[in-house]
Amino acid sequence: MLTRTVTKWAFKAHGWLGLAAGIFFLLFGLTGSILMFRTELDRKINPELHELAVGRKKVSVDQIYRNLAVRYPNLKKIVLHDFPLDSHDSYEFMIYKNQQGKTEGYLYFVFVDPYTGKVLHEGNYSDFSPSFFRWLYQFHYSLQLGMPGKLFSGIVGLVMVLSLLTGLIIYRKHFWDALFLKNVLNFKNQRTAVSSLHRVVGVWAMVFNLILFFTGFWMNIDFFMPSGWKINPPIINQTVSANMDFIIDQSKKIKGFTPIAVTMPTVHGQQVLVRGKFENTSWFLFQGKASGISFDPKTGKLIDISDIAKKSLSDRLEWQIYQLHIGNFGGIFVKILYVLIGLTPGFLSVTGAMLWLKRKKKIRPKRTVLAKI
Repeated sequence: MLTRTVTKWAFKAHGWLGLAAGIFFLLFGLTGSILMFRTELDRKINPELHELAVGRKKVSVDQIYRNLAVRYPNLKKIVLHDFPLDSHDSYEFMIYKNQQGKTEGYLYFVFVDPYTGKVLHEGNYSDFSPSFFRWLYQFHYSLQLGMPGKLFSGIVGLVMVLSLLTGLIIYRKHFWDALFLKNVLNFKNQRTAVSSLHRVVGVWAMVFNLILFFTGFWMNIDFFMPSGWKINPPIINQTVSANMDFIIDQSKKIKGFTPIAVTMPTVHGQQVLVRGKFENTSWFLFQGKASGISFDPKTGKLIDISDIAKKSLSDRLEWQIYQLHIGNFGGIFVKILYVLIGLTPGFLSVTGAMLWLKRKKKIRPKRTVLAKI
């Protein structure tokens, strides 16, 4: 009796959760799938940023950093996000503005010619026209609504987790049959076809969707607390005394370390952080710029080497959650898998809505007959 009651409540909750957030399951899944190949697509669409004429001498990263600190006031930090991949490529910087409004777009991008120091392309992640893929990136994480959008995205991630768990309760007796495609696909009519496909796709994609939406919720968990909504007063940019090119060269001399990005301070007291990867990092979820080398902002002297494999449990967990969400491991196969899985929330939302509408149509005539009697 208790099992039947739990199943009944799970069925109702599953339906209402899907109806309430179905369109957002579709949006987050679809945008996430597109973003899996955003770097490759962006480079293909914008060859003028990655096929530059080779100059005789490069402008120093240090000079570009100081120019950007003047060009963009009121910053939290400047990040050299991508080094040039070859002699024809540009630098990409991410500019983090000190957010002055809860819905303000604080993230900017700047492409710089390494030979002339000229800004080739720049814009706000909140604006559609400068870069569609960067606009889409921010839409995926916040619906372009700033702090409220990140909170809402976290809520949608939590709702999806609850929807999947209630679905597991409903289909628990058919779970293994659906997983192994045993006596579950039924195309006798439209309703049975939609129902069986909804069940099979839901079961097959359940673990991956749990991972994707739970990690999405976790990445926005700060906005469930008052501290995540803090607005700081305006900042006057402070560039550091240390030379950025000297720091980058020092990081390259550290045995087994490959620099990938550089965080350059604009606030007094912050260290310069070169993020990258150690060659002995083997765990697949520790890939990317998970490790870091800290340098003194005044002298450029090495302060600390932070290998992801030796960091605290919470730091390691945080990075692994991020990696699981973005799928930046395992090469092209994993990316394609993430694209396919990313399309399943939309499919489940549509088929779930179809089943709900058909059930409502089936119940309504009975109610009408009872009313006449």
